[in-house]
Amino acid sequence: MATASTVKKAPAVLTRLFDKIPGAPNALISRPAPGVVASKDEPELILIFGWMDAQLQHIHKYTETYHRLYPGATQIIVRSHSNWWWTKEELSIEGVLPVAKIVNEAYNPKRTLIHAFSNGGALVLVNVAQALHRLTGKTDLPLPARAVVFDSCPGDSNFSGGVKAFTGWIKNPIMRNIAGAFAVSSMTLLWLYNTAAGIEDPFVTMRKRLLDPVFLPQIASRTYIYSKIDELVPAQVVEHHAQESKKLGMDVVLKAYDTTPHVNHLKQDPDGYWAIVKDAWTRSRN
Repeated sequence: MATASTVKKAPAVLTRLFDKIPGAPNALISRPAPGVVASKDEPELILIFGWMDAQLQHIHKYTETYHRLYPGATQIIVRSHSNWWWTKEELSIEGVLPVAKIVNEAYNPKRTLIHAFSNGGALVLVNVAQALHRLTGKTDLPLPARAVVFDSCPGDSNFSGGVKAFTGWIKNPIMRNIAGAFAVSSMTLLWLYNTAAGIEDPFVTMRKRLLDPVFLPQIASRTYIYSKIDELVPAQVVEHHAQESKKLGMDVVLKAYDTTPHVNHLKQDPDGYWAIVKDAWTRSRN
């Protein structure tokens, strides 16, 4: 989860336009221009899972560069919102079934790149994988991916970080304190409900599923981009997940920034950031 204000805005005029995906209120798609085809060494599909409550103008900062790098790729944005926490899992899965349908129709693990931001993006990534299972009836079918880029994720149940994620974008101190109190109350009630109902911590479940080959293929390269000063998703939490991936034999690369805030690495190091993403794709030729 991240604050919208931390990411530089996209250009006022977009070169890559997106359309809503019918039946998926939080998803958009952009197909290549007529006649533009991805070369054999480029992705044909790029799945972008946005951080919680990210504004489209901020996500487009990434889609615009992806368009310049891989103009022949179809791009799909799946957004995440704070109401995910109060939405039943079944409804979250149902809301991305149309995305899973498109992914299934274009299913090609060797030509798909996944880019997930913060815990919000990681959570909806899992939902799309679940939707693919439901759509196909194949519970062992992972999302297609040759390369997976995790930006500032996956995290864990960092209580203080959760409060900051919900309130960091609020400039007015009075309103921020009110929102903080609401966030604390909501998270406490959710924790009490899950504990009473015997439901596993959703972050624990999410982290397990991101390691499970029925959600993401183990053959895909994994790149973890994170910050040593991230207050929402601590560096050691990301590093622990990366180590777990390595233990399972996955191709893992970590890139730790020293001074970048949560989901804000692109702004401070645009050339380096995209070099990391391009390396994630090129090194994973399988």
